[in-house]
Amino acid sequence: MNKELFPESDGTRVGLALRVGAFLLLVLVVVGIVSCSNPEAEKRKREQLLAQYCTGVAKHVLDRNPITVRESMTHLFREELQEPVIEKLQKEGSLPKTELGVLKIITEAEERHTTNEVQVGAVNPLGPVEKDIVPFQVTGNVVTKTEGKPDQSKPFSMKIVCKLNEQTGGWPQVVELTGLAPEAKPAPAPATKEPAGKKKKRRRH
Repeated sequence: MNKELFPESDGTRVGLALRVGAFLLLVLVVVGIVSCSNPEAEKRKREQLLAQYCTGVAKHVLDRNPITVRESMTHLFREELQEPVIEKLQKEGSLPKTELGVLKIITEAEERHTTNEVQVGAVNPLGPVEKDIVPFQVTGNVVTKTEGKPDQSKPFSMKIVCKLNEQTGGWPQVVELTGLAPEAKPAPAPATKEPAGKKKKRRRH
């Protein structure tokens, strides 16, 4: 057959394009149906996001590494904690109140050659992760190091309540955080007692 006698018409090209377009549209619809019909996958994805977020919050709150503590506080104050939570933790003594407070943490750690490492062991939801507000229990250990060597390990367990919906822009925010122990203040130096001397005898007149 001579192809020159039977050239491909415009109608044929249009029909082919329509069939290809319809096929692609069908694929997109099927993919959308599969995604929507798999709530368990969406649930796991949401839980993973919230758990990862709570892990970061716990590490930032407990961070006392002079190299990273300023960055951790910036994340907490600007992105992760809502204002009432910040005020509550500052009042409890769990977070510095000012930039000078952050500088004090850095200076004291550098003078003592100390740092710490926050090891998160478990992050467990305490309610349905499909809800807008979900509480999590976060546990682990804080390892304090002197001259780079571990010398103390303390367990921690905190409750972090996250909010995730349209109001938060699709990214979690902490609306409540409890279970933190206040920062331990250095014990005051014991008062030096004067050596007991002989009582002076009163002169009798």
